[in-house]
Amino acid sequence: MPMRYFLSLLMLLTLPALGSEHLIDAARQGDTSALAERYAQGGDLDTANESGHTPFIMAAYHSHTDTLEWLLAQGAEPCATDDQGNNVYMGVAFRGHERTARWLLDNTRCDIDHRNHVGQTALMMAALFGREAIVELYLEHGAEAGVVDLQGNTAATLAAGQGQAQLAERLRAESS
Repeated sequence: MPMRYFLSLLMLLTLPALGSEHLIDAARQGDTSALAERYAQGGDLDTANESGHTPFIMAAYHSHTDTLEWLLAQGAEPCATDDQGNNVYMGVAFRGHERTARWLLDNTRCDIDHRNHVGQTALMMAALFGREAIVELYLEHGAEAGVVDLQGNTAATLAAGQGQAQLAERLRAESS
């Protein structure tokens, strides 16, 4: 195979991967115009990086609701999970992005009680990190407080383990 054809083939094979990282980086930065440009060039909005993070997951994790709105309008999958089985509800609970959590609940129909690979839910993540406002939001949207993960924890026991006594009590009351 002549070197010229080999280099052309090599470039063709690496372009999608480079484009994927650019899409994910643009979403991480909330750069909707860069996302739109990559998408117009044939970029896949549901592509994932080595950790399974899609542009939608990254935009949510970094609280870029304008970018989330654009991605959703273009048909990006809002309920994708990363390599650990975490969805966007879990990521915003971890980060404490109440406004983004509210936006996601109002604009997507992902399973609020989705479990990751260790059996934890978004409510458990919110409880673990003491995100009281997000706990309330998730409960208002039907999250089950009595779910038990693979280690035997509930949202209440996770909150209690982090010294969040009032939150733990609230969650215990919700699960009875």
